[in-house]
Amino acid sequence: MNWLRQRSALAVFVILALTAAALGAIPTQPASAAATGQPAEEKWGVDRALELTPQPEPKPALGYRLFPLASDRKPGNAVPIYLRLAHERNDASRRILAETPRKWNKLPIDQIPLDEARKFLKSWHTVLRQLELGATRKQAEWNYTFDQGSVIDILLPDAQTMRSYVPILILKARVELAEGNFAGAAHWLQTGLAFSQHAGSGPFLINRLVGIACANQCLECVLDFMERPGAPNLYWSLTALPTPLIDLGTALDFEYRVLEMEFSDLADLDRPRSAGEWDRVLRKVRTEFQRLAGLDKSLKAMEGNGAADPASRSPDLPAAKKHLVETRKLSKAKVEAMPPAQVLLLHLVDTYSEFRDDFFKTANLPYQEARRRFARAEDRLKAAPLSEAKQFAQLLPAIMKVRSAEMRLGRNIAVLRVIEALRMHTAAHKGRLPDKLSEVTIVPVPDDPCTGRPFVYERAGNSATLISRFPGEKLDAAGVRYRLAIRNK
Repeated sequence: MNWLRQRSALAVFVILALTAAALGAIPTQPASAAATGQPAEEKWGVDRALELTPQPEPKPALGYRLFPLASDRKPGNAVPIYLRLAHERNDASRRILAETPRKWNKLPIDQIPLDEARKFLKSWHTVLRQLELGATRKQAEWNYTFDQGSVIDILLPDAQTMRSYVPILILKARVELAEGNFAGAAHWLQTGLAFSQHAGSGPFLINRLVGIACANQCLECVLDFMERPGAPNLYWSLTALPTPLIDLGTALDFEYRVLEMEFSDLADLDRPRSAGEWDRVLRKVRTEFQRLAGLDKSLKAMEGNGAADPASRSPDLPAAKKHLVETRKLSKAKVEAMPPAQVLLLHLVDTYSEFRDDFFKTANLPYQEARRRFARAEDRLKAAPLSEAKQFAQLLPAIMKVRSAEMRLGRNIAVLRVIEALRMHTAAHKGRLPDKLSEVTIVPVPDDPCTGRPFVYERAGNSATLISRFPGEKLDAAGVRYRLAIRNK
């Protein structure tokens, strides 16, 4: 599959996993609601009931780490370890490795058939050991061949493969929980989160989405950990996780230059060329775009700007000339003397760069501000006149979708910290939940990263509801609700 298509298909799958399955989504409306005529309850992206035991911080406070210490990580590259696992088995055994743990991971921990699960884990102990060793490596270098001529033709089967290793790590942690081995469970969660960071360290934004999806699966298992009777409090271990766990920075930097990497001539328009050479460059650029449009039907080519169409008849030519005069401050006489292909190429690069920077400049702003500015940038792009540069803007990555995924991962970590803060508070107050989150002073209570304000919290007797709504997104896609009940020891 072409990289462009693969990126699109895999991104859709990962985003769905982040929204519909992250942290244990369960249905909120009973099957009989329609039959009884009762109004349907709100549907949440995540709606989970938790029964919790009050628990102070462990001694030592970081005794159950969820991410390896830098001093414990060994020199070396984890990627060959992970990729070797993909080549050691055939397709059938790889399916067993990925699919068998999933059915048990859907069960409550006390319903896991432990004898079968232990036997399965023992049969795959070499895979678990290799994943464990890979997660302790300091680097994850993917070594894609960006100098091959077309960055968009780079295939990413390795990104898809990384997802298939997470279920067995989660199963191993859940079996440890079933056996009451909290230290063992924390170790395998640590392995899973370190593996997720490695999986998300590839150069493309889709690599980051895969890493985020893997990490969210591990965090769902952290909830299982927290809910077990007598589970040690993980507040400080969650607080010690890297922030952000999956960093978008280098991937955003990389994707900023994808156009120039794919169309290398567009990075070299300042040197003199003959009129014939300018025509050949334009034809080459258009031919490559048409090839990409043939691989991804969402890309739309503009009439009159095909590879065989002469530059002198381009519908963009008048606007391109005006642009060079007004923006590049070239004289009209000089612009008129330039080959039409040169005028079009300079206009294409300048206009595309304006579109690109309009989006990318928002990427590092605080999320809510970035969201507002990104929406305005999208409106400006939609309102811009149809042009060849605008069609190339279709190659820009969906930055805010990835920022939203990053924010949800941060939100998931933050909400787990809030729950553990509540467990710590109830341990210090005879099992009584606070009336308001502001009453929790034993440890700092994080705000909701999605809003920059405290999580919505409501107490009713010995239970409470913890809520996060994702501004601008549907409740059933991104809303989170945890219904908390305190278990008597």
